[in-house]
Amino acid sequence: MRSGTSPDTHYRALSPRLAAKLRLVWSARGHDLDRIWGDCMATVPGITPLPDPRPAERTASPGTPSPDTAAHDQLCLFDQTLIWAMALRTAARVGAGLDGLALIPAQVAALEALTSRLVDTLSGLRMLVLAGLPIPALQLARSVSEDVDMVLALLLRRKLAQQFIACTCAEEANSFWRRHIAGGRAFRLVAEKLYEVGLDHSDQSDYGRWRRGVLTLLGSAVHSSALGLRAGDAAAPWPQNAALRDCLAFVTHRMQEFCAWSHVLDTGLQGDLARIRLARAAGMPPREARLLGFADGGAEILLDQMRWMLAEPDLPEDARR
Repeated sequence: MRSGTSPDTHYRALSPRLAAKLRLVWSARGHDLDRIWGDCMATVPGITPLPDPRPAERTASPGTPSPDTAAHDQLCLFDQTLIWAMALRTAARVGAGLDGLALIPAQVAALEALTSRLVDTLSGLRMLVLAGLPIPALQLARSVSEDVDMVLALLLRRKLAQQFIACTCAEEANSFWRRHIAGGRAFRLVAEKLYEVGLDHSDQSDYGRWRRGVLTLLGSAVHSSALGLRAGDAAAPWPQNAALRDCLAFVTHRMQEFCAWSHVLDTGLQGDLARIRLARAAGMPPREARLLGFADGGAEILLDQMRWMLAEPDLPEDARR
């Protein structure tokens, strides 16, 4: 691929700390970072070399942090969630029809459909961020957030997944959305389950207030208004654009929540991913076998990165909520 065959060559301002941490965590869990990263990122539409670090960085004294390092670190962590979504999509596709799963067939089918959509949306959002287009990027960020809520709800409720899969036309799909997903319905279902395991993400919690604020901002990007850039103003390009950085941080965090909550809530997904790998990996091409392995064991990597983001003072505040 033109943009490099490993994270080290693609994210040219990646911090040594994150680069070392990535390799350590991936290796400790038996996954080949370069191979899986190359397998997945080669399929991302519009993948191109990232901009060179700013001239000030090239003349900076040794040991001086790059002004672009935080942005490259952030994009790298975003791409890790994209890779996980690709792995999950592969597992759902090859796991269809496998006996002995905790998830029913409708849930597996819903997982494949929604992870396919997430992969496409995340890939499109990545292109928009790197192109310096904050408004459409924020619009896709809202879509990602809604799909994360939706897939978690379908993993929790079998009948809901059956109704989702039973939709045969756009009218039925829109009706399903209005009745079960829109207006925060899916998230409230998830929040109720989180409360049962000791996590208060209700509307009255700090998390709930933060979430409302972010979704209000994302909604303002979806619905046209006079807010935003004045006519003739030019948005700053990535990585200098704060809106683009915050957009990536929010989406990365939501995908990490998808990973964390799907395991914390005992949806059955974790065990099923192991069953799918054991049953299918031996007969798959090497690339898909690696993705099945990452779908099964990659959650710990994303959770480690989530903890790192929450503790990292240099990342945007939204990512540390």
